[in-house]
Amino acid sequence: MNVFLNKRNTILPKILIGILIFLIFIAILNLFQKQFNNFFYSISNPLYKALFRAGANTSGFLGLFLEANNLARINNELILKNQELLDEISFLQNAKIENQALREVIATQQDKEFKLVLANVIGADNYQDSILIDKGSENGISENMPVINSQNVLFGKIFKVYKNFSKVMLISNQNSVLDIKIQKDDTISAPIYGVLRGEGNFTAILDMVPLDREIKNNDMLITSSLEGNFPRGLLIGKIIEVNKDDLKPFQTAKVGLFSSLKQIDKLFIISDYKLE
Repeated sequence: MNVFLNKRNTILPKILIGILIFLIFIAILNLFQKQFNNFFYSISNPLYKALFRAGANTSGFLGLFLEANNLARINNELILKNQELLDEISFLQNAKIENQALREVIATQQDKEFKLVLANVIGADNYQDSILIDKGSENGISENMPVINSQNVLFGKIFKVYKNFSKVMLISNQNSVLDIKIQKDDTISAPIYGVLRGEGNFTAILDMVPLDREIKNNDMLITSSLEGNFPRGLLIGKIIEVNKDDLKPFQTAKVGLFSSLKQIDKLFIISDYKLE
């Protein structure tokens, strides 16, 4: 019993001392709260700044990201709208070009009553001197129909027809031969005829011109319609170099063809030509 009382007497003071120390500690914390807070903030300030900047940067990045997405959406809408406007302008320009081409060819063919089919050039074969156009049997196109441009220049004739497309053999094709007439200023002398032969590579020569007939550079060549494949008076080209050899029965000449494929995208097919 005495032992129990002795232990009790020893523990109680210790508890009281602990409580007192705790109260003193609390009082000190309250007394120096601002100092402790300042010390804590001083120590944690670099870390706090780093976290804040990271958060700010993340927020800024997210803001920029959202803004960039918004700008990209607006830009895409503007691109689509611009493309629609460009398509509309292109359509109107093509219609204007087609109408102008029709007026020009009608003016040059005003003394004839040919039915013309407008076609777009969509390809060229430089090795075979041929071109591909976007009109075919579905448009009433058939083989051997003449093909011209809006200035009445002969380009060639249809030689292969598909449903929606056709191939045109150019007059420079090595298999192309047509009768021509040499246009002279002298209307009194007898007309001079010859043959135009395709040489390939978009070139051609004048052949079968009698030696006793005078031809010279810049003389114009037109179709004669003697062979019946082409209307009379279509433009062919002009003589650029005469070759005359007394040992040969005919004289020849190099020809500068008017049927250039540069910047040519529309041609006309004479779909109802008949031998005159």
